[in-house]
Amino acid sequence: MSLGISYMGTKRHLVPDLARVIADCKPGIFLDVFSGMCSVGHAVASSRQVWSNDLQSFSQLVAQVHFCSAFEPLSRFDALAAIAPVKRQKADELSANYAENLKNEHAALQAGCVDNLSKTFDVSSLRSQGLGSKAEQGSYNLFCERYAGTYFGYGQAIEIDSIRYAIDTLLAREEIAVEQWRAMVVAMCIAMSKCSNSTGHFAQPLYPKTGNIKKVVSQRKRTFSSEWLDALEKIQPVGNEKWRSQNLAFRKDATSVLSSLREFDNRPSVVYADPPYTKDQYSRYYHIYETAVLYDYPSCSGAGLYRPDRATSTFSLSSKVTEAITDLIKSVSDIESCLVLSYPTNGLLTNSVDIIPEIIKQNFGQFPEVLRLAHRHSTMGSSKGVPAHDVTEVIYRVSI
Repeated sequence: MSLGISYMGTKRHLVPDLARVIADCKPGIFLDVFSGMCSVGHAVASSRQVWSNDLQSFSQLVAQVHFCSAFEPLSRFDALAAIAPVKRQKADELSANYAENLKNEHAALQAGCVDNLSKTFDVSSLRSQGLGSKAEQGSYNLFCERYAGTYFGYGQAIEIDSIRYAIDTLLAREEIAVEQWRAMVVAMCIAMSKCSNSTGHFAQPLYPKTGNIKKVVSQRKRTFSSEWLDALEKIQPVGNEKWRSQNLAFRKDATSVLSSLREFDNRPSVVYADPPYTKDQYSRYYHIYETAVLYDYPSCSGAGLYRPDRATSTFSLSSKVTEAITDLIKSVSDIESCLVLSYPTNGLLTNSVDIIPEIIKQNFGQFPEVLRLAHRHSTMGSSKGVPAHDVTEVIYRVSI
């Protein structure tokens, strides 16, 4: 089940091969320690319990919605009926507060005016970078203040804030279950990916120019609430309620979650690890989703309007990647689980095809089985002019 969210390093196209490799491991719980959008978890869910882990709050939320929900999401019609009165109240308030911005944006979009849209972008970006943390907590104007005029239009930001206000209000009134609230927030993230003025991720918004004005205008004219309802309609939990009740979704770094499992009586029988493999910190591409989930009014900085607390991974630091992979492999060995590890031949860990098998041998007492697969990695904008490049993905498996 694809959510339509571009995710750096996704293994979606390798899932059939990975599922076969995992199926040959001993029966029992499957743990994905870098779960991302949960594509591998979906592939093995028919035969195993699925535990998930990721550093990102929004990735944990995706896993909770898919694998841990006790309630089905509301249908689009029930969701719209439930939020409409509350949403309208907040939308009217925000529309009045940002009336001048809405008027100017509408005129600029109708005319396709690059100058006016770029001026709005500049003013909005400076305003966002000047805002302190938690300055408007409780006002439900986070996206209007932080990201309107840059990543989103003012009309879209008003929709985002008013929908979030509505679903939070319904949750507080106990008119929806927390699982239904989670599905609604995940649907908001999907809708953001459809509406954002960006190249498919959130490293930074597109600056309005003559060369991209058609794309900017097209994205600004997307109706956020329609995209949200479309996304909500597609979100469905996996399996039945009994199966989902035995699954877990963690939010920790990979080694920490593995270490914590030493105290569990019931441990995973197989751990899948797909660690970051470039110097790019993944959180740079997804910080808007993180803010959408936390809704915590962070301060913003840089061209991308980044959060100050973005997660960082030692797997993306050349000085620490060898130690990080060694600790990861040792932690899996310590809980006596089978290991399936993905790593490309061009990853930050140089000469990985020699180093990884040796590390596995030192910790498991045996060399891994090795499967080489042709794959294409999306650069997510990290390589100018090159949307993707061919790589060899190596799958290391060690069974116990």
